[in-house]
Amino acid sequence: MTRTIVVGYDGSDHGDDALALGRLLAGIAADAELVVACAYPDDPLGESAAALEMAQGMREDAERTLERARAWLAGAGGTGDAGGTGGAGPAAANGGVSLRAIAGASPSHVLHGLAEQLGAAAIVIGATHHGRALRLLTGSTPEAVLNHAPCPVAVAPEGFRDAHPSAPRQLGVAFDGSPEAQHTLAVAADFARSAGARLRVVTAVNSAAAGVYPPPPLDVVAYEELSELARAEARQRLDDAIASLAPDVQAEGAVLDGDTVTMLVADAAGDDLLFTGSRGQGPFRRVLVGSISAHLLRDAPCPVVVVPRGSGEGGSEAA
Repeated sequence: MTRTIVVGYDGSDHGDDALALGRLLAGIAADAELVVACAYPDDPLGESAAALEMAQGMREDAERTLERARAWLAGAGGTGDAGGTGGAGPAAANGGVSLRAIAGASPSHVLHGLAEQLGAAAIVIGATHHGRALRLLTGSTPEAVLNHAPCPVAVAPEGFRDAHPSAPRQLGVAFDGSPEAQHTLAVAADFARSAGARLRVVTAVNSAAAGVYPPPPLDVVAYEELSELARAEARQRLDDAIASLAPDVQAEGAVLDGDTVTMLVADAAGDDLLFTGSRGQGPFRRVLVGSISAHLLRDAPCPVVVVPRGSGEGGSEAA
């Protein structure tokens, strides 16, 4: 089955960041299809001659924007088989690159609809100022694309276009044992298997914030015993999760003690991609970004892949 990667492109440097990450993800599977989409507003003014002329002009602008994508891919060693810019028809069955100028209510609606139509493995977007200014495409934001997306959303950090990444060697997974985290691990394992990469499954135990730190008169020895118990329980969850993976997936686990976001961000320095899950509220099988995922998107040193909720119910946001 062809693995389709949809890239949201706006002609900016951040769009080029997304292209670079899209090429990296598409390169994981031999028959992958890279679909580069530039959204433009659909016609809000009816069928008058002036409105039709305006709509045509916006489409032409989008197609010119896609020419930058075509040139960037060619310069970066892309396939160059761009397949034109018209319509949103079926992706090419034998891989390659397709450029699509698509009208819609918003870029997020366009990307979600295209991903659903193509059964995409991921949507790829670029972040402004490493996720802080949060502007993406015309009139949209990374949150608009992330929230309620029907498939994983990969966010390229600022400057990723200059990273010249090779095939990923290590994929990090933020894990807290929740059903959402279990689903995220399964998705990351599928990517790791295709890429021949190893998984590093990480959980953070913030003993003090979790209430393990004892109030007086509980002594230091008792505190250390409680902390060790929390770490042992986290380690058991990791070991059980890793044991459930297919034998052809190389995986290791790490239990870190400290602030969850700080620990995950620091540990991600060795990752080529970091996978995190959606929180346990909102639409079924949709991305809904929570606070931890938002912090990782802002601060992680590598691209972050946010995975939509799986079949599990309840639970907190995956670590």
